[in-house]
Amino acid sequence: MFPCTRDRPAAGGHDPAAGAPARPPAPGPETGGTDEAPSAAAVRPDVPVRPARDTPAPAPPAPVRVVVPDLGIDMPVVPEGVDDQGRMALPGDALTAGWYRHGPAPASAAGATVVAAHVDDPVQVGPFATLREVGQGAAVDVVDAAGTTHRYTVTGIESIPKSEFPATTVFDRAGAPRLVLVTCGGRWDRGQRSYTENVVVTAERTPGA
Repeated sequence: MFPCTRDRPAAGGHDPAAGAPARPPAPGPETGGTDEAPSAAAVRPDVPVRPARDTPAPAPPAPVRVVVPDLGIDMPVVPEGVDDQGRMALPGDALTAGWYRHGPAPASAAGATVVAAHVDDPVQVGPFATLREVGQGAAVDVVDAAGTTHRYTVTGIESIPKSEFPATTVFDRAGAPRLVLVTCGGRWDRGQRSYTENVVVTAERTPGA
């Protein structure tokens, strides 16, 4: 879940399990043939080669801004990881959103780009306080560090009790590329010093945008 408290700004979900590293293919059995040893030409063709190097692909640019025109939301986004309780960390104020940097970015080929923010902080109400009012089909723009704007279309809005927060679904790294916006909602529980629900907005990439 994403607990939101006013005295200690923090929100989070269960940290999605990191993907398992790729296992190199196991060597196969030696190829059988005649009793004669293979010729040198067959084993080592006379073709010059250059040793291969594993060069990791560059990481997709991080998101730096999220805009929901229908709600007047226009917020900076900063990368965030996991806090000391194993939950997604969030910026300390409600005017800045956090992107889960261990998950997909807007330009990733698959999975959910998760952007979350506090609904409020000790000083002010944040822009995501109106997130629950977004309509189906509304546009959401995410600008990345390369200056590219990625447009999404809202396909789902849910208010979910914190005890039922679907972390596996929200942080899913597989499936069609999509955007998930999260903040707190429901009523303020004075005893728990937390809101009772999370507002989760899902948006799919807009074709041709």
